[in-house]
Amino acid sequence: MAGASGVSARRRLARLVKTGSPRVVARAARRELVWRRHEASVARAAREGRRLLVGPFLGEVGFELLYWIPVVRRLLAEHGVPPERVTVLTRGGAGSWYRDCAERSIEILDLIPPDRYLEELVERRRRGGDAKQFFPGRLDSRLAREAIERTGNAAIVHPLLMFSRMRFVLEGLEPPRRATALADYRPLAWDERPLPPACPADYVAVKLYFSDSFPDEPASRELAAQLLEGLAEDSDVVVLTSGQQLDEHREWVPAGRRIHDSSAWVTPQDNLAVQTAVVARARALVSTYGGFSYLGPMLGVPTLAVHTREAFSRVHLDVLRAAFPEADYTLAEQYDRGGVYRFADRAAR
Repeated sequence: MAGASGVSARRRLARLVKTGSPRVVARAARRELVWRRHEASVARAAREGRRLLVGPFLGEVGFELLYWIPVVRRLLAEHGVPPERVTVLTRGGAGSWYRDCAERSIEILDLIPPDRYLEELVERRRRGGDAKQFFPGRLDSRLAREAIERTGNAAIVHPLLMFSRMRFVLEGLEPPRRATALADYRPLAWDERPLPPACPADYVAVKLYFSDSFPDEPASRELAAQLLEGLAEDSDVVVLTSGQQLDEHREWVPAGRRIHDSSAWVTPQDNLAVQTAVVARARALVSTYGGFSYLGPMLGVPTLAVHTREAFSRVHLDVLRAAFPEADYTLAEQYDRGGVYRFADRAAR
């Protein structure tokens, strides 16, 4: 393993040098230094038996599900840290996803109002250029300080460790299956709360939102309408929403016969926990391709992921399939009536 990583590191260095940009090389070197120091500080805190504060995770749901949570599990197991010494700091009720490795969770939206959180998150991403937490930012540090006021003294396990450990996979220097050696992939933990009274007993869960892969344009809306029409012919449909906008994705909430809007069932503080419970009990999940669609295979639910543009990295899809090879997960490549409705018929049975 060390030899393979050494080869990948040399290939990465050669790629950086080839850019001819001293700034790019310097930034990569700084990032590597910060990563190594943070790994060492977490290892030291674990040896000393200190409490750990995992987070705050401020990035995309897909990175949290596919990389961050499995890396946290592996890191804590490596250092022999039991769940009772771990508190996780995340948002929207996603603390339930860490139940198998963290005894406590702190809700970010209890520390900062949702509208202000969105404003600060947008500003953080504007300064950094994207949603990735390569370094602790001002928002990260402030939230961690406020959480530590509640937990008492604790060492921070920042999401930059995800990028440290997965960097060669994410950059295409190691095959996607390598992720399964770097992280602990298993079915997702979740809060087995009762379904809301208005939720039907038998349904397909649908999460359609507009993104680069599924832009708000006629082709996307036509496909979404076709899917909903096909599903509602034979099944109730629960359309999952966050209740209000908490990230850069705009959700699509249709109306129609046998279509149930879940927005009244959630609050900003529990929206991911409620949506997870709904997906876990659904006969199938239909979602825009992206991070939320990964919930299906991680919960053992048949999933159809849709897109109208291939504006995404295939690395993540390949990691998902390597980590959950038995999952019933279909990325719809073509939208002929037969292909889409075969899934609709399967889900409705």
